[in-house]
This record gives sequence, structure tokens and C-alpha cells, in this order.
Amino acid sequence: GILYEIGEGEPENFETYETVLLGFVADTPELPDRVQEFLNTYDFGAKSIIPFVLNGENVIDELTDDISQIQPGSLIRDNGLGISGENIEENTQEITEWTENLGLDQTGRSTESSDIQTVADGQVDPTSRQTFYLWETENMPTVTEYKENNGRYADDPDFRPAVRTFPVPEGTNVKGAVLICAGGAFQYRSDQYEGTPVAEALRERGYQSFVVDYRLRPYTQEEGALDLARAVRFVRNHADDYGFQEEDIAVMGFSAGGILSGEMLLNFDGTVNGTALDENYIPDKLDQVSADASACGMIYSFYGRLSVASTDVEKFRESALPPTYFVYGTRDPFVGEFEECIDALEEAGVSVESHVLEGMPHGFGVEGGWIDGYDQWLNKIFEEN
Repeated sequence: GILYEIGEGEPENFETYETVLLGFVADTPELPDRVQEFLNTYDFGAKSIIPFVLNGENVIDELTDDISQIQPGSLIRDNGLGISGENIEENTQEITEWTENLGLDQTGRSTESSDIQTVADGQVDPTSRQTFYLWETENMPTVTEYKENNGRYADDPDFRPAVRTFPVPEGTNVKGAVLICAGGAFQYRSDQYEGTPVAEALRERGYQSFVVDYRLRPYTQEEGALDLARAVRFVRNHADDYGFQEEDIAVMGFSAGGILSGEMLLNFDGTVNGTALDENYIPDKLDQVSADASACGMIYSFYGRLSVASTDVEKFRESALPPTYFVYGTRDPFVGEFEECIDALEEAGVSVESHVLEGMPHGFGVEGGWIDGYDQWLNKIFEEN
């Protein structure tokens, strides 16, 4: 992370971060002029904002609402902290406990790289959580030359795309499998809101869940889509191990993760392999397994490119897209893009179900109460396969 003082110019490389802790002193329920000016001039987009207000014990709710009005595209988290007094030292213990409970420290789920297997030859344990690299070290389809991180990118050049497994709890009936792609404008993967907690919710409902840690910028959308296709092949190849029918596979994504899912379904499903982008890629046995999916979940997302939905009816029709489930909020800045994409899909004959959440912004992640409806829809799709 970086520490930035409001009023000191635009933060350098701020775009690579998904969460903003916005701290200030407030003597009244109104935002200080300096904070208000900053929020009006800097667009946080779909980032999550967590307020931290000194002397704001009784006004945190009003201030949170004001921030939400100025930044309608951001998700203002309800776990902000308002404490009495203007001195941090007086509240050290309370602040420490608060920060520890925010869930921002993800080091606990890290795995030593030497312990991680690859999807080509790894041994699956359907009762345990595992991580698998998607590609062999010297055989990953790539068109982007990335050798040094100048600080602009979330992943270093040695990053290896992976898939993490979240098995259904023992004794729970298995309905099928879902591959989840968190969003983040291809600048980061918002795992803490859109990856792990969604996988946890879906596994409890009977879906073998898999979070895909795909390639981000400077890599292209197409390279990331190949990562997802590789993960789908792995999941289908081990359908028996995980206890579901191989056709009962869904892909879903949030914001950029949904766009990535759409890219895969439009251009890299079936047995299209890495040679479609990289002629030096050497196909293996896993490439003979289909990357098709029976359902797609677009959570505040669409088929298309970053910020621009596709309305290519002919492309949709010829791609034989699976049934697609849309969920988005009325405060999302891309409502028009969602609606245009849905109209084009329906014109192309694609089965679409959409749910609009009143008052919700972009980036609500697992929140908003949409999971149960998605579960019912997806279960019906799988039962009809």
C-alpha cells in the first residue's frame, strides 16, 4: 500500500489499489472542505472506500452517506471507524483491533511456490483446498514482453496464473462447478470482495468453486482469457474427482472478471488453445479437453472490452453463448452498457436473466443478496443439462 496525504497532488500509481482507507478529522456531520474537494476532483471508479474518522464517533453514518453521494461508482464499506478524540495515540488499541478485522491482510492464504502443483499433472484432493499453477514455467502462451515492474503493475514478472479450489463441505450435495474471476479493471484482482467470499458462499450452496488468478496488465485481455480457459479444462478434466457431471460448469466474473469470462466464451472456448495467440506455445493433453461452459454470470459486467459493452448481435449468435445471468445496481455508472448488451444478446437468441438491485453501486461483491437468486438460476440450468 501507499500512504497519501490529501492535498499533496494525485497519488502516484494509485490505480493499482482496490481499497482506499479515507482518514480525516471531523467535528461535524459535514465533510471537511479539504476532503470534499479531494473527493470531487479524484475519481475512485469502482474502488472500495473505508472511512476512518477521528472525532467522528457520532457522525460516521452521515459522513459515509456524503462520501457515497460524491463517489456514486464506488462502494462505501459499512465497516468504517469513527472514534472519539483527535489523537490516534489515545485510541491505539481500538484502531489496531479494527484494522485487524478488516480482512485486508491476505498473507494467511499464501502458499510456498514449491508446494504448488500444476493443472497438467497435479494430484487433486476434492476434500482439501489446493492451489494449482495453470501453465508450465516455460510453456505459457504469451504475446506480451514483461520483464521488469516499474511500479505500475500489481503482479511482478514472475507471477504465475493459478486456480484455487474451494471444495463443497462434506455431506453437502454437489450441484456443479463454478469458476470465479474477481474484477479490478485488469489492474488488480479484488479477491477480498469478489473472489474468496463468493467462493465460500457458493461452496456452502453445493458448488465446487474455483477462483482464477488470471494475468493482469500489462498482459492483454486475451492472455487472461486463455488463463480462464485453461482453468475450465482443468475443472472439466477432474469432474469425476469433484463429483459433478462434466457439462455442469459455469464461469462468472465481476466487472473486468466478467469481461474476461465473456472474452473466453466468445473467442477461446471449445478446444481453442494457446497457439491462437502464441505460435510458440506447445499444446498438451489438457488442451484436448473442452473449455466450454454451460452458464455465465455477469456481475456488474458485460460481454465486450473494458468500459465498453459489445452489441455485436452476429458475433453473439455465431458464438453459441450459454445462458447468462446479469446482476447490477441502479447506481452503477455502466447501467446503460449493461442494458445495451442485454438487448443485443436477446436479439441474438441468447437466454438472459437480469436482476437490478436498487441503490447498489458498482463493486458490491458478495453483498446485495443476489447469491440466492443466482444459485436458483444456476441449479436450474444444471438440472436441465
